[in-house]
Amino acid sequence: MLGQTISHYRITQKLGAGGMGVVYKATDLKLERTVALKFLPPDMVVTGADRERLLREARAASTLDHPNIGVIHGLEETEDRQFFIVMGYYEGMTLAEKLDRGVVPIREALDLAIQIARGLGAAHARNIVHRDIKPSNVIITPDNVAKIVDFGLARVVASASATQSISLTGTLPYMAPEQILGEPVDQRSDVWALGVVLVQMITGSHPFVRPNTAAMTFAILNQPPSALDAVPDAVQPLIYRTLSKKPEHRQANASELLADLEEARTKITATPPVTEHPTLTRNLSPRELKRMVQNASTPRWSDNSSKWITRVALVAMILLLVLTGSAFLPPVRERLAGMVYASTDKHIAVLPFENDGNDPAFEPVANGFGDSLTNNLSNLEAAQEGLWVVPASQVHIHHITDPGEAYHILGATMVVQGKVRRKGSAVIATVVLVDAKRMRQIGSADVANSHGDLADLQDQALLHVVRLIGVRPPENTKTTELENASPDSYESYLRGVGLLQRYDKTGNIEQAIEQLRSSVNADSRFALGYAALCEAYRLKYTTQKDVVAVEEASANCHKALQIDPNLVSVHVNLGGIATATGKYDQALREYQTALTARPKDAEALTGIADVYELTERFDESEASLKKAIALRPTYWVGYLHLALFYNRRDRSAEAIDLIHHVIELTPDNAIAYTNLGAVYMNIGDAKSREAAEVALSKSIQLNPNYAAYSNLGFLYLDQKRYGEAAEAFQKALTLNDKDWRVWANLFIADQWLNDPKKIQTSKEATIQRIEQALSVAPQDSRAHAVLSTLYGDTDPEKAVSHIRTALSLKPKDPDILADAAVTFDEIGERKRAMEYASASLANGSDLKDLQAQPALQSMLADPSFRPRGKK
Repeated sequence: MLGQTISHYRITQKLGAGGMGVVYKATDLKLERTVALKFLPPDMVVTGADRERLLREARAASTLDHPNIGVIHGLEETEDRQFFIVMGYYEGMTLAEKLDRGVVPIREALDLAIQIARGLGAAHARNIVHRDIKPSNVIITPDNVAKIVDFGLARVVASASATQSISLTGTLPYMAPEQILGEPVDQRSDVWALGVVLVQMITGSHPFVRPNTAAMTFAILNQPPSALDAVPDAVQPLIYRTLSKKPEHRQANASELLADLEEARTKITATPPVTEHPTLTRNLSPRELKRMVQNASTPRWSDNSSKWITRVALVAMILLLVLTGSAFLPPVRERLAGMVYASTDKHIAVLPFENDGNDPAFEPVANGFGDSLTNNLSNLEAAQEGLWVVPASQVHIHHITDPGEAYHILGATMVVQGKVRRKGSAVIATVVLVDAKRMRQIGSADVANSHGDLADLQDQALLHVVRLIGVRPPENTKTTELENASPDSYESYLRGVGLLQRYDKTGNIEQAIEQLRSSVNADSRFALGYAALCEAYRLKYTTQKDVVAVEEASANCHKALQIDPNLVSVHVNLGGIATATGKYDQALREYQTALTARPKDAEALTGIADVYELTERFDESEASLKKAIALRPTYWVGYLHLALFYNRRDRSAEAIDLIHHVIELTPDNAIAYTNLGAVYMNIGDAKSREAAEVALSKSIQLNPNYAAYSNLGFLYLDQKRYGEAAEAFQKALTLNDKDWRVWANLFIADQWLNDPKKIQTSKEATIQRIEQALSVAPQDSRAHAVLSTLYGDTDPEKAVSHIRTALSLKPKDPDILADAAVTFDEIGERKRAMEYASASLANGSDLKDLQAQPALQSMLADPSFRPRGKK
């Protein structure tokens, strides 16, 4: 095309070519000026809609008038209908060409990044996103002015190209995770790309460079940025923020990034230049290593309940009595029972069936019979207006044994009672339906199976209960699962389900798993058996933090769904597992699937609210909890969950009112008292601490539980009652020794008590359990951060690796920034530690939070430490 005249442009030189087209230098014969012509790729298929989009994008880009944006004069078309963009021509080189010559000095790199941010800021202010920021799209003029080119072109080309998708715009090495995943793109995607470019300028290396496209894609989506050792301390925090995997954790737009860049440049300008940034190895002298070992006996971090409440695995549970506590544990969360009686609704509770005949070997079968009947009745809820069934877990938690208790505590208006026994080869059951409000019998039925077939007995009992309740029975009374179950398989299933009623009793979960394994071994197509195994393994993980159980739970859930895709409880369990392991998109899908089949499922409603909260969609989380209450106004689980949500949002007064209401309805509710104690701890003043101790002591009096002991231990730790704190943590670990957060708090108490043997034991246990937890939940930022402080005195490389991972996941979390300060001070990088301590203060922590950490006392006393943020 050289020498040709197209329209009124004479092409004089080819400037370059790439995925977005070919660029030529040309002379505008009308206006007698030099311009650049960009011809769009020849494979573009331009429809009428594409033409309008091209014109719209070009028109929007042409309105940008800024010194750091390459001007666009217009969009034109050749006679053979090939589009080209007329742009300003600038002497100089691209930033890519500049990078080919080597690393850009830090001050110059920041100056260029600031110019790019200014240009992007002007575009973002007009709601224009570039989508393809990269070194080749930035021209550096001889006067060292940065000009961004190709605004809007990435979306234009992607939308019309025959080889690309409109959802995949940009260039892979500079694409943000949401671009790769085809999710909505906004200003924060440009922020990510500029962060990558800045790292390249400073270090000469791409932070996610990998040997192939697949590996790079995986790194961008899952791994922390590398090559940051050469990034100065003043710049690292803003880099971690720009390269956060989640858009909401980055700077909101280029203008916000510009402020961070200008602040970093001020610090760099005030610091004498160095020829080389000190590396980790050069910073560690034998004297410093010795000092780090000595510091191992000093407490290095503290925490408070509110911070852990917001970030640690809020899992949707069906039977779970205790998930976690506060401090390094969030408060206990549990789906609990109803609040008020609505006379037009039918609220059913199935009480434990009696073991008629008192045969000890038959006891688990009788227990499981009532639970299985509850599950089958729950399947009717979606088709019956005003019908809901109290989950069996609530009956067991509150030890409900008579209809009066079921009415006053659970809000049940109808109660199913019964007994079951074995007589020779036969099995016999009696079922009774009671009006719990008026305390009168509605009806009863006797059912039997002469061959000992418990599945058939269950079907008969279900049919009679449905008729007594007065709802339409299902078209096919025998459910598919029970029809496929052999008698031996179903009996083992009932035994397993019965044992899970008391999953808190030592050994019961393991015995339940054994029975349920026997059930599916006897009948490999028994979906309910696999579903119950999924539940058992999930409980094993959530109550014991046994990480191996996660894989088993997931495998058995999927096996159940392969056999019967309609098992709602399995989707709820999968949602809980996905939430616990940080797979929030998957969790939402599972909960939504469950709610499609059963719109009033309380576990799914509260589970989906948890996921919304964890992904910082707070309005949707609150709306979901209120929906759960509206759908089941007599089921006070919604009120308790809403109380805890308010607590995490620092709305303590509302939370306390709701929990007191729960206690009015259930005066002996240990879980409510544990959570009340956590809310008071969150307030943090002297009066509230006293109230917290009373509430937690009351919880332990009602039912000794590891969450209450752990919360009480943390309260004592905060009050410097270290001996009592260690004792409380030990009691918590006696009940459950799998949770790393309890061990971490015990480690702190042991350090204060200065017992070297105990310090080593609790430290090793904490490290072991965190490593195990990360194997199933690798995106737990807090676990990475705490682990970095534990490795700081023995393995600096591991320490830095873990804190980088934590910062890439949560770059603005004040606790993680404080842990970064601890870690870097431990390995001898005082200046960097100061930067992270200041960043922690700037993002919401108080100076007293840092002062409470003995490991930071030396740094805080350093005259050169001038903290920013709260005092």
